[in-house]
Amino acid sequence: MNTGTLGISAEEGLDISGVLYNYTAVKNVVDDFTVTIENDKVGGGYVFQEEHDWDGKHGMKIQNLIPLPYTPIEQFGDGRIRGTGEGSIEDVTILYMYRWDECRNPQNNENCAGYIPPMPKIPKIEIYDALEDEYVAEALEETDRELIDDEEKNNESNKEDEEKERLEIALASSGNALTIATGISQSFILQAMNKATNIKSYYDATIPSYIYKDTITLQDKDIVDNRLIFRSLSQDKLMNEMIEEQYK
Repeated sequence: MNTGTLGISAEEGLDISGVLYNYTAVKNVVDDFTVTIENDKVGGGYVFQEEHDWDGKHGMKIQNLIPLPYTPIEQFGDGRIRGTGEGSIEDVTILYMYRWDECRNPQNNENCAGYIPPMPKIPKIEIYDALEDEYVAEALEETDRELIDDEEKNNESNKEDEEKERLEIALASSGNALTIATGISQSFILQAMNKATNIKSYYDATIPSYIYKDTITLQDKDIVDNRLIFRSLSQDKLMNEMIEEQYK
């Protein structure tokens, strides 16, 4: 008896009250054949055992019920259907009827009387051991004196290189200073030459001023109005009045 056979979890609190089965016996009439349905009992013997004698009978389908008193699941071992003699068993179905007493074991449900809360799961705490750390072990290893001497020599060589580099920068700065000073002195010389020759006078120019009088005179003293202009203006006025009349 297991979870796969019952279809539910085989736990404490499950009682079996009967077994319903059916099968088909396949045989010839003259052949001797026996079918046995049984379930082992834990500790020895059988919880139930039923035997069908098919000697001298035609094979056929049979269905039957084996009633049982409420029997705890803990008493059930392996169950089987087997045949003895000339024949075979086909289309087998075996069903166990049961009831579930959830509180037979109070630990099945926290609502049952006598339920004891389980101990909380204590997480595993890993303790750090510094002596097992490879980096710590490497730091604690004895230092090779030759490596230290080589490192000091390298540091002294680097200092000498830095001093040479500083000296080169200083010399280069002195050369740049001389070049700048030479350029400034040349600029002062050009300014002195300009003052001596007074080049500005070559750019000054004087433009003489003259008065130009009008020479045109009018023949007629009075200016006569143009009549054509008046006629045109009167026509324009008339046109505007006609247009305004259309929108009134």
